Amino acid sequence: MAAYPALPQGTMHADVAVIGGGLTGLSAAYHLLSSRPGARVVLLEADRIGAGASGKTTGMLGPGVGQSFAALVRRLGLAKARTAYRATLRAVEYARDLIEKESIDCDLEMTGQLVIARSGAARTRLAAQAALFEASDIPCERLNDAALAARIRLAPAPGHEGPAALRLPVAGILHPMKLVAGLAERVVAQGGRIFENTRVSMMSDGRPVRIATQNGGEIIADEVIAATAAYTQDIGLLRGRILPLHLQVLVTNPLDANARAAIGWEGREGVLDARRIFNYFRLTSDGRIVFGGGMPRYRWGGATDDGGATRALDHLGLELNRMFPAAAHLEVSKGWTGVIDYVVDALPAIQRSKRNPAIVHVVGWCGHGIALAVASGEWVSALMAGDADTEDLPWFRNDPPLIAPELVRWVGFRSGVQWMSWLDRSF
Repeated sequence: MAAYPALPQGTMHADVAVIGGGLTGLSAAYHLLSSRPGARVVLLEADRIGAGASGKTTGMLGPGVGQSFAALVRRLGLAKARTAYRATLRAVEYARDLIEKESIDCDLEMTGQLVIARSGAARTRLAAQAALFEASDIPCERLNDAALAARIRLAPAPGHEGPAALRLPVAGILHPMKLVAGLAERVVAQGGRIFENTRVSMMSDGRPVRIATQNGGEIIADEVIAATAAYTQDIGLLRGRILPLHLQVLVTNPLDANARAAIGWEGREGVLDARRIFNYFRLTSDGRIVFGGGMPRYRWGGATDDGGATRALDHLGLELNRMFPAAAHLEVSKGWTGVIDYVVDALPAIQRSKRNPAIVHVVGWCGHGIALAVASGEWVSALMAGDADTEDLPWFRNDPPLIAPELVRWVGFRSGVQWMSWLDRSF
């Protein structure tokens, strides 16, 4: 992947400054340049592009927002939930079309997605979700045990009534860092400028916005897009509204012939399970399993470093081996952790900041980041041009809910995760 320079010392002027070099920021820069040829668009990244959640995701291009569709219906009602979910389906298709249009080589395969049930309670939830999908004319296919086994063979799970899985046809898998690199190349090709290792230390109020960086450079921009995910509070935005959650990912060695025979998986669908504390996984182009999930972690004070990673990855390794047949003899090659931006109601927040309307924040993917982040570039570009239709989509909002004070937050999060884990084991 190409390296980009740090912002030089001195002052640079821009029409739009984008803060954050993940998929959200890169898509915003790409779409702004497409809609405003010749605009001065500058993107600032504190580390390397893709260093945050975008580069550490498992690479699942799928629909969904706000936890499950059933949860979305409970929160918004059926009509608004249907509208929101269909927008996420369009986001998947939009990402696919953009990748194809720009010839971005990111190992994209439109394989569909399997949502699997490994317990009686999970089957009950899948049946309820399938009924809601069918009532809303959202495409899905119920799979019984035999139909699921014909697609992928997993470790045995107790038999229960209800579907063993749902297959969602509008979904795919891809290599996230290749997508990051490809989008960055298209930004530069359109005249945008990318600066890595450029951490923002301060933003002024008013318009234009003065952005100071730790390396002594500054940008004076007419407008700013904050695509900073779990680090949004570090630049003074949405304080007390973003929960930095740590997730973990493992990658196996390439599957040999015996492992492929034991697992099957000829359709190469992305897979996620229907538990409350769930895992998700896909195959890479060279036949490795990328396996993510396990217990999410919140660290005291919202710390974003990777403390506790070794233990979390060890636990995820146990989950990996419980998921697949013992005959596969899976071996872990490497693992990593990453931080996502979570909000209490699990819905994104895209809007002009109340603090300064010259700043647009784009945050809160809550684990649905690939499709929504890529599609959000078009939404943000339209919003900034004043012609976005935001009436029916719940993520066009300014302030996600406030989070409880730190002690209550820390205790409540840990208790909630333990409770959901117990429910998954017991029902």
